[in-house]
Amino acid sequence: MNFNRFVSILAFFTVLSSPKAIAQAYELVSFGTEDGGRIEASFFKAGSSKAVILAHGAIFNKESWYFLAEAFQRKGVAALSIDFRGYGNSRSGSSTKKMYDILGAISYLKAQGFTAINLIGASMGGAAVLLALSNNSIPIDKVVLLAPAGGPAIGSTASDKLFIVSESERMFTGVMAIYAASAVPKQIEIYPGNVHAQNLFKTDNRDKLIDRITGFINPTQP
Repeated sequence: MNFNRFVSILAFFTVLSSPKAIAQAYELVSFGTEDGGRIEASFFKAGSSKAVILAHGAIFNKESWYFLAEAFQRKGVAALSIDFRGYGNSRSGSSTKKMYDILGAISYLKAQGFTAINLIGASMGGAAVLLALSNNSIPIDKVVLLAPAGGPAIGSTASDKLFIVSESERMFTGVMAIYAASAVPKQIEIYPGNVHAQNLFKTDNRDKLIDRITGFINPTQP
């Protein structure tokens, strides 16, 4: 056997034996919304009753959350990363309101048997999460909001809440107002600088932020 053929065969079996080749970290799923829309999402299964919905900002998409979804998956928490209507293969129904996409995701996870549902929304996604919570009847365990771009305060005391914002960014005053008006339990994490929402993951605070969010959703048991 010549050397080049040997290398090709070795590379082929290396690909076959890799975890990514054996099974993807996620599967593409879709679900309907109350207003007749259809939302595509990447579902990172983890074999537990706890799941988190990931809602992206305006300049992002479902793929932008994959690193965090995989971090949750490693901790045994399933993740559903959605494309909002108008993004990817997701389409609108009779409304342009993205809160219906969040409500559809919550109903989807409920139908899959998840009993602890959590929400993470950034900027536009955070605003959609806030609107959805004001119209939602399914219990939500925890909520993480990275500089939500507006929306109502959270009146429920049943959900623990974590707000994250940069101290000099354009949304700071609005985020602080929503935080102040939201019911306890609640926490806030303020980072230096003016970096907005998901862009915080592009800074030196990336690892700290990942640990903070995953630890909040799934704290280490004593």
